[in-house]
Amino acid sequence: MSGPLKFTERKNGGRGRGLIQLYILHSLKDDPKSGYELLKEISVKTKGAWVPSKGTLYPMLKKMDEEGLITISDTGKRCKNIFELTPDGKDTLDSIVRGRKEEKEKFFMFRDLLVEIFGEENGNLRSDLLNIRSVAEGIPAEKQDDVQRIINKCLAELQELNSDESGSS
Repeated sequence: MSGPLKFTERKNGGRGRGLIQLYILHSLKDDPKSGYELLKEISVKTKGAWVPSKGTLYPMLKKMDEEGLITISDTGKRCKNIFELTPDGKDTLDSIVRGRKEEKEKFFMFRDLLVEIFGEENGNLRSDLLNIRSVAEGIPAEKQDDVQRIINKCLAELQELNSDESGSS
C-alpha cells in the first residue's frame, strides 16, 4: 500500500499519484487552465490554508506532460502555458476514482493518525458522520431517495434536540 496521500492507478503497474497530481487531473477534466489558475483554485479550495509553491507545481506539471497525462500549450499575448488533460490523463483519473474504496480506507487511516496526534475532541461523532457519508454514497442510485429521507429525519431530530437544549438554558 502506498502512503496516505498517494493514490494508485489500476493500470501501468499501479503507479502512485500524489494528492496534488490527482487534484490537477480532476481540475483539468472540465477545462484547460494555466498554472496560476490551478494555484488560485487550490487556494480557494483550501481556504488559503495551503497552496503549493510555483517551485512545486510547475516541475510537477512538466513531469505530467512528459508522462502524457497533460499537454502544455502557449496562448495569448503573454504566451502563458495552458495545461489540458489528455485521454491518458483522463484514463488515469478514472482508474484512481474507480479504486475509491481503497482510497477511502487510506483516508480513514490518515484520519485516525491525526486523531491520535491531536486528540479525539468529538472524534467519535466525526468518525460516525464520515462513516454515514461513506455508506450513503455506496447505496445504489435507485435507493437515494430513501437515503435522503433517513438523513432528513435524523437532521430534524437533532434540530429538535438542539432547540430543546436552547429552550432549557
